[in-house]
Formats: sequence, C-alpha cells, structure tokens
Amino acid sequence: MHLRHPHSGTARTIKVAVAGQLARQACMRQALPVMSYANTTPSSRVQLLDTMRGFALAGIVIINAMSIFAVKGSTPAFTVKIPPIDRLLQDLVLVCVESKFFTLFSLLFGIGFAIQIASAERQGTTFLPRISRRLLALLLFGVLHIALLWDGDILVIYAVTGALLIAMRTLSQAAARRWIVGLLGVPSFLVLAGLAYTLLARLSPSGSATLVASDASIATEFGDISSTQQILDSSFVASISERIHSYVALSPLLISRIPTVLAMFLLGLQLGKTGVFRVPEEHRQMLLRCRRLGLSIGFSLMTAIVLATKFLPATSALLSIIEDQYLAGPILCIGFASALTLAYLKRPHRRIFGHFAAVGQLALTNYLGQSLVLVILAYGWGFGLASHVSGFAVLGVVAVLYCGQVALSTLWLRRFAYGPLEWAWRCITYWQRVPLVRMAQRQE
Repeated sequence: MHLRHPHSGTARTIKVAVAGQLARQACMRQALPVMSYANTTPSSRVQLLDTMRGFALAGIVIINAMSIFAVKGSTPAFTVKIPPIDRLLQDLVLVCVESKFFTLFSLLFGIGFAIQIASAERQGTTFLPRISRRLLALLLFGVLHIALLWDGDILVIYAVTGALLIAMRTLSQAAARRWIVGLLGVPSFLVLAGLAYTLLARLSPSGSATLVASDASIATEFGDISSTQQILDSSFVASISERIHSYVALSPLLISRIPTVLAMFLLGLQLGKTGVFRVPEEHRQMLLRCRRLGLSIGFSLMTAIVLATKFLPATSALLSIIEDQYLAGPILCIGFASALTLAYLKRPHRRIFGHFAAVGQLALTNYLGQSLVLVILAYGWGFGLASHVSGFAVLGVVAVLYCGQVALSTLWLRRFAYGPLEWAWRCITYWQRVPLVRMAQRQE
C-alpha cells in the first residue's frame, strides 16, 4: 500500500500502511534463514570483480613460477650475473608484476569481505560465526598448500590478517583512512630511513666495513642454489617437512607483509561498503584520477627502484626493493585496478574480460591448481626442471598454463555454479551443503 503524505490523507491510512510494512518485514525475517545463501548465488556475482581476480591471478602466477622454477637472477637476486636480455625481463617483472598483483588480490579480498558483511545483514544472520568459519577454512587450505605443494603460500597470511580485519570492520571511513596511511606510511618511512642510513654509514670506516660485509653476504645468498638442489633431490614425502621448516624460517619476512595486506584489506573493505565496484560508472572521475596518479607515481617509483638495483650497493638496493612492497606496489596496484575498471566500463563484453572472469570465479581452485602444475614440472619428484629453464621459458609455461585454466574454467562453469574448492569453502562458510550443479542443469 502506498504511504501518502501526512497532510493528504487520514491517520487511518498511515496506520494501515505502517502495519502492512511491518507485516511484510516480519515475513521477510521469517523467510530469510531458509535461504541462507540465496543472495550469494552466481547470478548475483559482480563480473567486474571476477575479472579483476582473474587478472590478479595472471600476475601472481608469473611471480610464483619464477620462484618455483628457481629462475637464475629473478627478483630479488639482482646481484646474480645473467645475460642482458634476461636481466631486462627480470627488471620488467620487478616493475610491472612484483608486489602489484599480490596487493591487488589483497584489495579484492577486502571487497569480498564487505560483500560477506552485506550478505549477512540482508539475510538477518550473524556475521561473526560465518566469517570465522570462512577464515578457518582458508587457513586449512593454506596449511595444506604449504605442506603438500609450495611454501610461498599467501592463504595463511590472508587468514591471519583477516582475523585482524574482523576487529576493524566497524571503523569509520576517516579512521580506516588513517589506518591505511599508517600501515603503509610508517613501514615505508622506516625502510627509507634504513636506506639513507646504509648510504651515510659508508662514509665512516667502521660503517663502511660492516656494510661491505653485508653486501658480500647478500650476493652470496642470492647466488646460493643449495636449496634448489635440495628440492631437486628430495622425494615428495621428504619435501613436506622441508617446506614446513622453510615456511617457519621465512616467518619474519611473511609477517612483514601483514601491514601491506591489512592496509589493502581495509581499503577494499571501504570500497566494498561504498559500492565502487558494483556501480563503477558512478565513480568514473575518481577512477580517472586514481589511474592517472597511480600509474604515473607508481611507475616513477619503480623506475627509481630498478635504478637503485643497478647503481647502489647490494644492502641499499635490497632495501629499495622492500620499498616496493610498502609504497610503490600498492600505488601501482591502485593504478592497475582503476585502469582495468575503466577499460571494462568502456567495453564490458570484450572476450579478454570474459576469460579473466572465468578464471577469477574459480580463483581459489585456480590459485592452488597453478601451484600443483608448477611444482610437478619443477620439483625432483616431478619433471625436475627447476633451475634448468630461463625466465622466457617460464613465461611460455605460464602462458600455456593460464590459457588452459581459461578453457577448463569456462567448461566447468557451464555445468557447475562454483569451482570444487570454492564449493567446499562455501559449504564450510554457510555450514550447510550448497548445491554445486547449476539450476538449469538440475532441471534437465
């Protein structure tokens, strides 16, 4: 019933309208628990977000493949002597890929977190138990990833940092903005201060001697291939304990990623709350600004970082690469995300976006699937190609692998609503069995 202006009808009209509205709301509240995942079916997905997830996975697989195949001279091993054309390739990977796509994936995780909150609010269900199960499942996937495949996992860090995001989900936009600036700005400043110190300390004899020894140690470590040889020599079972030990040994480095991840989670959460990626056309001017500033500032910073690896001593150069993680990477990530969104708005039906979206809709399955294929090719219990292929050959492997994932994801989604791991993750999240086969397929 239409609720008329208070001066255009009687009080009886208003009372009847309000009573009717309250009755409808009560019916909705009673019906919602029965459809606990109805509002998160594939038809309600935002294709732009799936496109960005697929795009992010295309960058992540390049970095992961370079590491898994132990490509000589790959980032951060800038001190290792390799042919100029191979060094150019690694410089391009450092500028355009390293710390950009991992950061973009973190941003998308934050947006997905906001979608989970909104979904729980619409359905009238409690958010905390649902998201806790979701993060615990993600932690389990990460632990299995490390134990069975590769110690370069990001899922465990996401699960741990996601727990922090739960506590910060109610922050106002202003408070969230301060946290984002602090999480990125403080570590960036500390790294910059450390870089300045390593340059100034060389002016004194004692400082110079210490840093020269540090430079030599870094160069030796970058050139050490004993860990790669261990991978080639180990059986599958023996490699499990080695990966776990390696992951624990790398924990300080992994913990150092938490500020960046949390900052991007918070940024994604705020963008998800404001609906930027649900109705991006309403934010075109902001996206144009972010694209211009993100790309110009980000590429300028990355150019400076690459030059640092050419002309600064190893210790100072390594600190400049770390600056990529806290400053240049997130800025360029925002530029990439804005550029992709604007390109999508211009021609949303381009085939390339559909390919990205198919891979992105099965992001968890494809992320772990990439590791499975790469370690089979690289490790000794597989084909043992680690350290025997060039960066260009690895790019070829990545291209074939990603195209294969596009084809398989497209075929899978014709019949199934979710990827196999996405389905398992969703069942754990909602704590009930979610239909896997698409509705049209079930009705045949």
